[in-house]
Amino acid sequence: MSLPAAGDGPTHTACWTGHWSAPSTGCPEPCRLRTYVSISPSTVPVLSCPERLLLDELERCELRGHGGGWFPVATKWRRVATSAGDGVVVANGAESEPASAKDAVILQLHPHLVLDGLTYAAESVHASEAVVWMHQGARDTYRAVARAIAERYRSGLRDLSIRIEVAPNRYLSGESSAIISALEGGPVLPRHRVEPGAVVSAGGRPTLVHNVETLARVGLLARTGARDYEATMMTTVATESARIVLEVETGSSTLAVAQEFSARPVAAALVGGFGGTWLSREQLARTPMGPAVGAGILVPIGGETCGLAVTAEIVAYLAASGAGQCGPCLFGLPAAAQLFAEIAGLRAGTGVQKKLRRYLDEINGRGACHHPDGTVRLAESALRTFADDVAAHSDGRCEVGSGAGFFPSAVGRGNS
Repeated sequence: MSLPAAGDGPTHTACWTGHWSAPSTGCPEPCRLRTYVSISPSTVPVLSCPERLLLDELERCELRGHGGGWFPVATKWRRVATSAGDGVVVANGAESEPASAKDAVILQLHPHLVLDGLTYAAESVHASEAVVWMHQGARDTYRAVARAIAERYRSGLRDLSIRIEVAPNRYLSGESSAIISALEGGPVLPRHRVEPGAVVSAGGRPTLVHNVETLARVGLLARTGARDYEATMMTTVATESARIVLEVETGSSTLAVAQEFSARPVAAALVGGFGGTWLSREQLARTPMGPAVGAGILVPIGGETCGLAVTAEIVAYLAASGAGQCGPCLFGLPAAAQLFAEIAGLRAGTGVQKKLRRYLDEINGRGACHHPDGTVRLAESALRTFADDVAAHSDGRCEVGSGAGFFPSAVGRGNS
């Protein structure tokens, strides 16, 4: 994410490209505090303004969360601000989605933008605690954030005390209710289905959890104001060999973004990550960048790649990454993964397809958390988008090519 001057447009130039084997390394040198403060010196410091001013700006530009749910930020803040108790604000940098790299890039390139947003959010909702949450294995990101916090402390900025908390390297460690559970001393596991938006913990403390891109945008908005704020989104395009992070305008063509970084014509793409939805080329052409792309993740494939084989790997990963708190996670997802593997591996006829569809229907909406629902959404969209391939596979043939091994071997093993 850049700090553009008024009138500068977004760019489709990749701000980071890296191999899957090095998901959070290779970023340029992070923006230091002195450089960051000098980029936009003419704006009014929000710390000296009434919190109402920032809330008004959030509403004026209709800022929404960029963690996948696109929930209105101002609405979320008001829910926490009106709750009784001493609040906590969390910058969620636990990028659990294997196909994404944007959060690590933001934290490594512009940690102060995120920390500004975190501080502004905490002051606006009257929170006394601010936390940056990330995975244990995110060493480069940890160093960048820790150094930025130390810089702010030495400079005398009137921040709240900001601390870093680390989570196990698991798919569900970045789920908001799992974060709240851990901050209360419980297991890092999702709670039973909760209302989107602000979440009040069992201990009674209102807790505001935001994705780091959302908080970076709060920090940016505080500098530009709603009038000069540019509606863009950070996006990761995950190909077979690399992940590319770039900034694009919301409303731009999803197909154009996917195609720009694909070596071959895009036949379909998974949008929103592993719990997202497969869209055909025609659907991508009709889909603008924005809420439909969830957390800003595109996984494009060409006509020579078998989408069913790619999906089988992801479903196996998600089945191995469940919280194990309910029947759908313990039994339903592994059974569905096995059936999908049989379809992808040309070992299943129409009977297996019918059984899989029945399992998916039984799993959907019945999990203790939303993890099973995302897996169902992925699988059902693959069966629709690659319907011709499903029919061919049931006859024991694949007319496109291999999709096995599209992701690194680590993806297929689930939680690490």
